[in-house]
Amino acid sequence: MAKEIKNTFLKSKMNKDLDDRILPNGEYRDARNISVGRSEDNDVGALENIIGNDLVVGTDIGNGFTVIGVHANNATDQVFVFLTDYTDPNPLQPTDAPSTSNHYIYIYNNSIGTYTSLVNGEFLNFSTTNRIISINLLENLLFWTDNRNQPRKINIGTFAAVSGQRTTDAQYYTQEHQISVAKYSPYKAIQLYISTVVESSTNTLGYVGVPGDQVAALTPFIGGTVVSSENLIKGDGFHKITGIGLQAGTTTRVSVEPPFSSVPTADTYFTFIKSTMTNKNDDADWPGDPDFLEDKFARFSYRFKYDDNEYSLMAPFTQIAYIPKQNGYFINGDEDAAYQSTIVDFMENQVQNIGLVIPLPTNANRIVRDYKISELEILFRESDQVAIRVLESITAGEISSASGTDNFFTYDYQSRKPYKTLPEAQTVRVYDKVPVRAFSQETSGNRIIYGNYRDQHTPPPNINYNCRIAAKSDTGSFYNWLEYPNHSVKRNRNYQVGFVLADKFGRQSPVILSSVDSGANNDGQFYFGSTIYSPYDISENDTDVLNWFGDAISVLINSEIKSTKNLSTGTPGLYAIKQNAATPSAEGFAILSDSFISDSQFTFRLDSLNYGNNDNIPRQNDYLRGAYEDFVKVTNRTGPSAPQNQYVVTTSGRVSDVYLRADNLPANTPDLKFAYTINDLGWYSYKIVVKQTEQEYYNVYLPGILNGYPGQSAEGLLKGAFPTNETNLTAFASLYNDNINKIPRDLQEVGDQDLQFRSSVSLYGRVTNIMTASPSIASNSQYYARLVSQGKNAIAHTSTAISAANEVNMGFTDLSPSASFPTGQAKGGSDVFYQIETNPLIARISTTEKSIGAMALEGAPPNPNIPSGAANMLPFLAVYETEPFESLIDIYWETTSEGLIVDLNADVLSDFGGATDFINFSWDFDEATLTNEFVTTGYFEPVNSEGLTYGTPGNADLIEVRNGNGSIVEGLFKLYKGVGSFLGKYRIQFIGDPLIFNSSSRQIDVYTFLIQVETNDGDVTQISKGGEIGGEGALRNITPSFNQIQPFGIARDTRVIIPAIGFAGKWATADPKNGSANSNDTNGLQYSITGSNLPDSWTMDKNTGELVQDIDETTPGTYAVLIRVTDATGVDLPNGSGTQYNQLFVESVTLITVGYAPVNPEALSDNCIVNVTASGNDVITSTGLGVKAEGVWYLAENTTNLNLDSIAYGFPGIEISAGSHKSGTIVFTSNAKQYAPGGAGGVKPQFKPANTNFYYRVVGATNWEPLDRNLEYNSVGFTGSINSVANDIPGGTNFGNIIGKDGFPATNWLSNTRAFDYLDFGSNGLGIEYAIVLSGLEVKDSSSTNPVYGWVIADDLHFPTCIPWQGENVAIDVATGSYEYFRSTEGSVKLGNTSGVTTTKIYAETPYGEYVNQFFTDAARNNEYTPASETNVCINFQLNTVDTLLNVLPQWTANESSTSINLRWSSEFDANDGVRLENLAGVKSMQTTPGVTDTTGFYATSRIKIE
Repeated sequence: MAKEIKNTFLKSKMNKDLDDRILPNGEYRDARNISVGRSEDNDVGALENIIGNDLVVGTDIGNGFTVIGVHANNATDQVFVFLTDYTDPNPLQPTDAPSTSNHYIYIYNNSIGTYTSLVNGEFLNFSTTNRIISINLLENLLFWTDNRNQPRKINIGTFAAVSGQRTTDAQYYTQEHQISVAKYSPYKAIQLYISTVVESSTNTLGYVGVPGDQVAALTPFIGGTVVSSENLIKGDGFHKITGIGLQAGTTTRVSVEPPFSSVPTADTYFTFIKSTMTNKNDDADWPGDPDFLEDKFARFSYRFKYDDNEYSLMAPFTQIAYIPKQNGYFINGDEDAAYQSTIVDFMENQVQNIGLVIPLPTNANRIVRDYKISELEILFRESDQVAIRVLESITAGEISSASGTDNFFTYDYQSRKPYKTLPEAQTVRVYDKVPVRAFSQETSGNRIIYGNYRDQHTPPPNINYNCRIAAKSDTGSFYNWLEYPNHSVKRNRNYQVGFVLADKFGRQSPVILSSVDSGANNDGQFYFGSTIYSPYDISENDTDVLNWFGDAISVLINSEIKSTKNLSTGTPGLYAIKQNAATPSAEGFAILSDSFISDSQFTFRLDSLNYGNNDNIPRQNDYLRGAYEDFVKVTNRTGPSAPQNQYVVTTSGRVSDVYLRADNLPANTPDLKFAYTINDLGWYSYKIVVKQTEQEYYNVYLPGILNGYPGQSAEGLLKGAFPTNETNLTAFASLYNDNINKIPRDLQEVGDQDLQFRSSVSLYGRVTNIMTASPSIASNSQYYARLVSQGKNAIAHTSTAISAANEVNMGFTDLSPSASFPTGQAKGGSDVFYQIETNPLIARISTTEKSIGAMALEGAPPNPNIPSGAANMLPFLAVYETEPFESLIDIYWETTSEGLIVDLNADVLSDFGGATDFINFSWDFDEATLTNEFVTTGYFEPVNSEGLTYGTPGNADLIEVRNGNGSIVEGLFKLYKGVGSFLGKYRIQFIGDPLIFNSSSRQIDVYTFLIQVETNDGDVTQISKGGEIGGEGALRNITPSFNQIQPFGIARDTRVIIPAIGFAGKWATADPKNGSANSNDTNGLQYSITGSNLPDSWTMDKNTGELVQDIDETTPGTYAVLIRVTDATGVDLPNGSGTQYNQLFVESVTLITVGYAPVNPEALSDNCIVNVTASGNDVITSTGLGVKAEGVWYLAENTTNLNLDSIAYGFPGIEISAGSHKSGTIVFTSNAKQYAPGGAGGVKPQFKPANTNFYYRVVGATNWEPLDRNLEYNSVGFTGSINSVANDIPGGTNFGNIIGKDGFPATNWLSNTRAFDYLDFGSNGLGIEYAIVLSGLEVKDSSSTNPVYGWVIADDLHFPTCIPWQGENVAIDVATGSYEYFRSTEGSVKLGNTSGVTTTKIYAETPYGEYVNQFFTDAARNNEYTPASETNVCINFQLNTVDTLLNVLPQWTANESSTSINLRWSSEFDANDGVRLENLAGVKSMQTTPGVTDTTGFYATSRIKIE
């Protein structure tokens, strides 16, 4: 009984290396569909079945889907399945799935066998090329990533856990921002005003008529302001709305006061605007805290809370909600109070109640459905604090109830205190850190972790804009003059203005600056680059103070913000991409003025007569700007319909009013509108940020400034007279209260006795005190701290000395009184300084560049610098501004200037005469491009937004060129400007050295050209061209080339089949090239081979092209080798295929015949002896009965130590050749011939064959060793002996004489063969020497006239040149011919001689059939013969002796018979490669000649001819 083997599998380890009998306990050899328990329980090591799969049949999902992701929830026995039928044609640059594609996430409940669609729609954007890499379930949140889209999640809590059925009536998730892990980020700041735009009907001086009953809608604007750019009605007219009423039931009358200066034009646009910041001191019922905001500079923002308890980023904060008391004006007594107290009391905040108009991303009653918003948090921050606090959380239901279909929510802030403070992590949270794409995702605890991700977008390198600082515009285009009425850009400051772009999910760009630093003119105004300086005025003509609402930074955007979606460079493209399908060179579609909008339709007519190119009208599935949401989808389009050729576009929601006619449109300008396609991760919004590092400063409120010195008293003169020539050079002011700190004394490096101190603070005069004569009245006026000679630079004053009045002889008693004063002194010196009797600090101020203040004049001697009639100075308010503190923090401040990029771009194009694009820009650039060749096929020229060229040429310049990494490249391209008839047209010229397309070229050698175009009218734009991977701007690859390598042969023992590049040989002739015009035209080439049934040992070095094989491992035959040359190191670093912007290859088939290694020539017989007629040096002879012939034929390199006597003492030595065997397969034939003249008497010629022994030694050895059968090529003989003829048939068991026929003149022949392959000796490169001993060759008949001759020939078995064959040399040129054989049918065992051959022909390179190692089915030996099946591999075969190539080949006979026989053999051949199989128990090819029996299978073949 067999022993039972037991095993436990504690190691849970499979081990296939060891035999079952010695396998360690705890391991197993093989297993399928099992797992090994590894728990700590009692079932550790137990085998368990792995749960298999079930086919769910009968689903109604449809056909053609691919499962791209699966996740099992074992806790609920559910499976989540991700399916799609879309395959992205270019996964390296993904394209959004079309609307016709289908994408699903299903949940399958295994317990009850039901499946339910969780999410479906094209917005899922799945592709079979991007499998779902990671799926994780955290409680009810299902997260996944596919490295194609941004990471996403859904809440499976919207589905019942048990039934698998939907808990909502409709699909819960329908848009990308609903399933993205990064949530929608609000981009718009809270508005502190309300506004509306109306189109008037009939108007008068006192009212605006609005069609229809608009009383309810317009009543909130009572108290607001009316502006109209079309009617030149501006905010400085202060036309207030005083009442709203309905006239005749058809027109809403909006009354205004004061009246308009002229009757406004009918059918024009008006803007009604009203601030929401109010003071409630007159409202006794107002419930708020009237003092809460009084001393605060407060800002407001908001954020959303979503249904999964996530919070959005914070929206931009408002500017400071601040209007000073008295609206910032000094009134009676305020100026005296200011210098007396050194502060301005009325600069406290009078705002108490604020209507915070909070933008919503869609209608208020749809924020839950469309954006999954559950709450709105209103945020509050004071300007001097970091903490952000929450005023209130408003539920979505409250918002919906209050605002209905409006896309804003107004929160009435009544100066309430916040109720909680946000944690610091939320305060500094400016983005969510959710990757753009992630290649891995995992959970840890309750956290989602991403790896191998891209976490940000690549922004545009710059934006083309200019800036200027000017008075706020109050025309209605901008509302900051009313929203922030007292805010102004501070003068004498430097500002740097930049843009920050963001996607819809809050991923922001760094600050992007302008691409231009030079200025530009627009409408007669000069605009600077992104860095600007705001100077002080130089005179009263600079600012109209009465109509001045403050200064603002105006930004002139010269051209669109552009970005192209490019996965490799990380540029996301734009969220809304203009649809220019009909006429790509023109922008949008131009409409006539009679367009109108309803809730779901937009009706318009094209302005085809004037702007026929602008015809890119909306298509189904395009998007338009929405009225209540960012974009609405086009669901249908009809038209043009008679009689007016109207188009009707049906949308998923109301379109924005921007699709109505544009107001105030310049003449000959198309009214352009745009349709879009959506790119969810593209740049969505922008905001303008400003860097201003000059921060805190002080206003110094002084009781007047004295220009020059005051008058002295007699007492004062005794202490020393004041200088008399300091007027307009030196000024004085007394310092009180806080002014002492605002102009601090420098107290470093002073002694304890010092009484006067300088101040290093620079002072800029803003208000100077003045005196008027008759009567003498103190007053003040604006001080202009600039000089024409100094340009924009402000004039700064510094205090050179500060000390107590008494210390500088300016005490009360030191100054002249008003009544009695010394001659030559101004009277009233003691009246100049405020409260001089208190001995205040006096600051002496250097005013050498520009004077300030009033003079002490009256009573003083005449002075040419003193105007006549001027009154003596008396204290009155003067103001200095201190130099600001310069912050070392390089930070940009957020502004409330923000919006959608799509709106900004539309505005740029709608009212712009500059160039928007080029036409005829045809790109053609490849690696064969030579220096100075053009890479654009013809001239291109700029066009305007209508797609029209300019009649009068302008100018263009190439500003910069960037590669695919965004790096600036120089010296490769230039802009070639046409002349003559090509003036105003351009080409791009390549000026660098020819490029080579390499492994990174697809991404790096993609060039973006920034071309600045200035029209004849002075409009300047910068147009970007190129930058498209695999398209415009890209370097194109040229297919490499090489000359086909012609068929050739190689030996099995030759290692190198094709030498490496750079060496003489096949590649030198093939001459591979990479296609580049560069002199390094082989750079980047890599080499490879493919083919069916190629030997495993064949390897080609990919870098050098060297093809090698293992020595003696390759089966002889002809191999069709597909040689491929790939450029751009495409073997190592493949980056795609199929286009000329990827790596390319060329390939061709070369036939390589692997034959046998030839025998080295020095090992072959020097003399080819095939027939002997007399004794000679290379022959032994037996001349008669009893005369035995002996000899030793040797092949040796060194004949001085042959040592032949050790194996054949006294035998004569006969040299075959002076050398040794070093390659190939050598065949020795031991030959004998006996010629009988013939005659009567019945004497049969006969002889005894020589006993032939075979010996060898390795070169350098002394002793000879007998050759064993394991070294013989056919494995003939028995252990220890391969001697001939004892081991040959005939011979062997019937060993005897060769007996001829009597009575006839005849020649009898005997030939025995042995073959040896050099590699079988394993001599490590040393030669093999042979000794063949023939002994006992003897005539056996009684006639002395029948001598027998013997000799040995050494030849090449596979490349024979000397084949003794009955007196003839039957060797042929095997390079061009073959020996023909017939074969039998195939059998499963070695076939006996009873199985005859057929007429089926096969071919070999040798006529020695027993040594044929492989047959071929054609004479050219290109096609190997292989058995038809692996079970029937045995055949009989025989030489065709009437081969047409050999004509007639003499046949052999049996002994003592002149009857010809066909020698026949049987062997086994491999069914795969046709190579003869080994036979460890006998010869490989066994003789099966009819009449000859080899009962052992160990015998060689004797060739006998009896004539």
